Amino acid sequence: MSLLAAVRPDEQNLPLFLHVLGAMVLVGSLVLAIASLGGAARAGGAPVTRLAFRALLLGALPAWIVMRGAAEWIASKEGYSGDRTPSWLDVGYIVAEPIALFLLIALLLSGLSLRRLDRGGGGGGGGGLLRAAAVLTALMLAASLVAIFAMTTKPS
Repeated sequence: MSLLAAVRPDEQNLPLFLHVLGAMVLVGSLVLAIASLGGAARAGGAPVTRLAFRALLLGALPAWIVMRGAAEWIASKEGYSGDRTPSWLDVGYIVAEPIALFLLIALLLSGLSLRRLDRGGGGGGGGGLLRAAAVLTALMLAASLVAIFAMTTKPS
């Protein structure tokens, strides 16, 4: 009979669960933010811009923190440290840090655009800022999908 799943110690289940949950919420929040930013850049409405900003602030940012914190927790429990990290784990590290930077920049851009709209910016409510935030969010989503591929297939 073939092995269907690897058995891991019970103390590793919670950090792994939190890591996967954080990654899933992060990807979902990025998808919502991209859709909202795309609609906001075309229509320029404050409610859609507010939805994009909140998806990034209340969804993606806490999800990234949970995902990254749980990643460190599970890596320390499995004994990966220093030069002993496998390549799939290196991909996760390489992807996670720029996502944090891009997330903060996208939050800033969408927040500035929302502020312009709330102040009565009229038709010029920061469409360029929203497009830039949408591009950064799309890059974050693509990088997240690369990391998910690396984590699930575990290439050598």
